[in-house]
Amino acid sequence: MRASQIASRSNPQHETSSQSGYRKFEFVFALIALLLFSQALLGRLFTTPENPEGGAFLRFMWLPIYALTFFALARHWRNLLAVVRRSPLLIGISVLTILSALWSLDPGTSLRRGVAVFATTAFGVYLASAFSWKELLRLFGLTWIILGVGSFLTGALIPGFGVMHEIHPGAWRGLWFEKNQMGGYFARSAILFAFLFLMDKDWRKVWIGGFLLSLALVLLSTSKTSLLGLTLGLLILGGWLWMRTNRFLAIASLWLIFTVMLLGIVVLLVMPETVAALIGRDLTLTGRTDIWEVLLRVLDERPLFGFGYGTFWAENSPPAMQVRAETEWEVPTAHNGLLEVMLAVGRVGAMMFVLDYIINLCRALFSVHHRPTAVYGFAYLTVFVLFSISESVMLNQNDITWVTYCTIAAKLALDSGALKQKPAASVPKDMISPPGRKRLQLRGRH
Repeated sequence: MRASQIASRSNPQHETSSQSGYRKFEFVFALIALLLFSQALLGRLFTTPENPEGGAFLRFMWLPIYALTFFALARHWRNLLAVVRRSPLLIGISVLTILSALWSLDPGTSLRRGVAVFATTAFGVYLASAFSWKELLRLFGLTWIILGVGSFLTGALIPGFGVMHEIHPGAWRGLWFEKNQMGGYFARSAILFAFLFLMDKDWRKVWIGGFLLSLALVLLSTSKTSLLGLTLGLLILGGWLWMRTNRFLAIASLWLIFTVMLLGIVVLLVMPETVAALIGRDLTLTGRTDIWEVLLRVLDERPLFGFGYGTFWAENSPPAMQVRAETEWEVPTAHNGLLEVMLAVGRVGAMMFVLDYIINLCRALFSVHHRPTAVYGFAYLTVFVLFSISESVMLNQNDITWVTYCTIAAKLALDSGALKQKPAASVPKDMISPPGRKRLQLRGRH
């Protein structure tokens, strides 16, 4: 027996202390990385909407983050293999962004940005592999509290930086370029804080503070889409709590939801002008449908695999110049997540994402009765696709929204494997149950 093994066995306290130190390092590293992935402040200082990579400083800054991500992920290789096996489409679409350099308008740019997308996806998988649900949600919660305080102080104390003046004057944008960015971020964080308030009684005061701060920032952003997304997320959480009271009510609620959805579709088809007026939009979604019409026509030139990741909107890109000429304004993005994916990696890549999304949504929905954390996953995925209708939030490099999607997808994949092995399992030990009598019943099933 080696001396190191003898020392390790003779001093278990030292081994435990070493593991605890590494866990603290992982948490701090993940927190710092998430703050960077939020693109808050640094994005305003070093990048532009047209050039999300920024200059050489930001490019080199990401290298140690990527390196530490792959190093840390290697320590959790079993979970990594499980995610790759159960979510091949998620991994495949990130690999496809790298391969798009083979047919890209600018191969060098696609290769560089594709590697960044792959690393961003890997970081989300790492978070799911290394942390429990409770650790994960607390980690994201702390991240958004820091960003929320920073955005509020920026808007209140430095309005020239944190408030818009030329376009949408008076709307807060906080640490980001545009009000819809801040509104979308804090709409999603408010849903997270609401869920944590229900589930995590130890930090309940912190989470209610985070929720109120997020709600205030959503209102200050004046983003109607963000307010709609927040409302939808809260309705999902509220509906879940209501349906938990008894099985008959759950069945009745499902029928009610189905009826309301069907009625909503009918109203949308029969009276679209009324629906658009209610949400403060015109039927062109503020000109977005005009852009989409032109982009779909341009996309016919390369329908299967697109124009290469991260190259379509380059300043001298011929197809982008065609779009801008036909729409008569400097279009910066597709203003639609799925269409942006098509431009980058074609209809093949878009279909891969759609299938992955449907799988994740079903995993969340079908495991709600076993794992309450799946409710948050379902709420996030639902709101995610809502924002994707008018914004480009899918498959973005170095972006916390895509990190969160990948984290939830990977965690749901790992949970699906655990449920197959232990189908009788109910509430996991890594998440606190909701308050009240129901919580006591659930705790008894551990």
